[in-house]
Amino acid sequence: MNIDEIFDFTSFNIDREPHIVLDPNVCVGCDSRGCTNCCPARCYTYNEEEQKMTFVHDGCLECGTCYVVCELKAFTRWGYPKGGYGVAYRMT
Repeated sequence: MNIDEIFDFTSFNIDREPHIVLDPNVCVGCDSRGCTNCCPARCYTYNEEEQKMTFVHDGCLECGTCYVVCELKAFTRWGYPKGGYGVAYRMT
C-alpha cells in the first residue's frame, strides 16, 4: 500500500482550531523547506513569489514528520488534535 492509497481508508473529524500552528516569518529563513517535501499528506505549501509558507491541518496524518524535519522549529504550537478530532485510520 502506498501513501496515496491510505486516504481511501482514512477519515477525518476536523477541529476548527488547528493542532499545528506555524510562524510563517520563521519559514522565510529556511533554505531546505523539508516539510514541503516530507509531509506525506502534502499539508505544507511554500509560495516563492509571496515568500509565504502555508499549512492546512484538515488532512494531517499526525505522523510528526514535519516536527522532525523542521530545522528552524517554526511552530508556535505543535501537538495532536484534542480528543475526538483528527485522523481515523480504518485499515480493516
